Amino acid sequence: MLNRFFGNNTHTYLHILGISGIAFALPWSKVMMSISMMFVVLNLILEGNYRSYWEQLKTNRIFWLVASIYLLQVLGILWSSNIHEALHTIKQQLPFIAIPTVLVAKPILQKKHHEIIFLSFLGAMLFTSLYNFLSYQHLIGNHAYNDIRGMSLTSSHIRYGLLIAMAGAISLVCSEANRKRILPCMLILGWFAFYTFYSQVISGVISFAAVIAVYALFHIWFRRKKLAILLALGLLIIGILPVIWLFQPLKVNPADYPNLPKQTVHGNPYEHNFKFVDSETMEPVLIYLCEEELSEEWNKRSKISYHGKTIQENLVSHTLIRYLASKHLKRDAEGVKKLTDSDIRNIEQGRSSVNFNGLMPRMHALRFELNSAENANGHSLLQRFEYWKAGFAIAKNNWLVGVGTGDVQDEFNRYYASSNSSLTIENRRRAHNQFLTYWISFGIFGLLLFLALLLQFIRFNFKHKSILALLFGAIIIASFLMEDTLETQSGVTFFALFLGLFITASPPLNDSNTSG
Repeated sequence: MLNRFFGNNTHTYLHILGISGIAFALPWSKVMMSISMMFVVLNLILEGNYRSYWEQLKTNRIFWLVASIYLLQVLGILWSSNIHEALHTIKQQLPFIAIPTVLVAKPILQKKHHEIIFLSFLGAMLFTSLYNFLSYQHLIGNHAYNDIRGMSLTSSHIRYGLLIAMAGAISLVCSEANRKRILPCMLILGWFAFYTFYSQVISGVISFAAVIAVYALFHIWFRRKKLAILLALGLLIIGILPVIWLFQPLKVNPADYPNLPKQTVHGNPYEHNFKFVDSETMEPVLIYLCEEELSEEWNKRSKISYHGKTIQENLVSHTLIRYLASKHLKRDAEGVKKLTDSDIRNIEQGRSSVNFNGLMPRMHALRFELNSAENANGHSLLQRFEYWKAGFAIAKNNWLVGVGTGDVQDEFNRYYASSNSSLTIENRRRAHNQFLTYWISFGIFGLLLFLALLLQFIRFNFKHKSILALLFGAIIIASFLMEDTLETQSGVTFFALFLGLFITASPPLNDSNTSG
């Protein structure tokens, strides 16, 4: 329609503009994502080349898997008792079908147009990541932070971690097309890698590591398959080692601590308890402990009561004790006196160790959590174990057709109530595993259909040697293991956008990996 007035390529340019708008909005604006999606749909309708659209759609097997999954979500209303939630879910999932539809009906075939979209995404990620980091360092803005997870100001820290991994993948692949790009692309990749590890988002770290691993394996596979297999096994072992480390018991031998003093320098009795061991120092946390002195001295240094809670809603007393242990200070009045004003602020913010930057403090916190937490509340990993336990129980009882589109949270609530779960009301959440969520929602058929979509996507792009698409596959599958990625607007839009871009035989960023 508009081609008659503005030239033959008007709708193509508007198409690129709208898709670039979605890519640019992913890390920071849900409103712009929605507007851009409506824009590309409207542009397709106005162009009106319906016969061509149908010819593209009917031959794309992956698209029909996408359409089947969305249709299953609509049909899931039939056995859902919570119709309001079901309708909300169907509306929320509109990007899942709308974006792949427009990208398959009107595929983007020119490499330069792909680059515009990817550069729009990269630009947004560079800007938002720099803004987040500089704000967290208090170099710009005036934001208050509960913890480092709040560093992601524009979207969920978990979703943002996935976007950072995808931006890293694009930076890695784009360096292959032109030698002049290598240095800037590697610098950008280095920045995204730093941001990932600094932000302490474990799912983001796993996704970023998956990008590097798949990239290396891909390039080796087509040269030396045996070496690629050996490398894959080596990477698998390396990936398992941190898990073994996390679950390794934290224990000490009390005999290694003979003749511990019974009193502080002020004459108050010490408590020496070997129950809890600090993962970082590998020393008991509750030795040299005199809470009477801790309480009195802390209340002189801070406006937050010793028996109160930190900004992160953790107990001040527990945080203070662990912080003193991390500095190898006695947990008494003299230990608190040796804390600096900066240490006091760290404790008030909920930091339980003097070393709180980078990935290792998060790993130590998880290890301590696994060994020492008396209940799951407030501990993200332990809460996930509870979610997975509940999810498998619900799936087992509804394995054939599931509970329906709108009843997932209701079923979890019923399970938590009937099992007398120790989780508090605000922590009684869903599966945090996308595969499990599909099984719970739509039964075994829904799970198999979802797996078929992912397997067909990987098979298609492996055949076409599209490395960037395979890196996206690695990111999204890694996220599905830890999160309900598709249950939020930003998550489903991220999935739908890159899935749609990679399910047509279009050129990747680098010419070297095309199949001809």
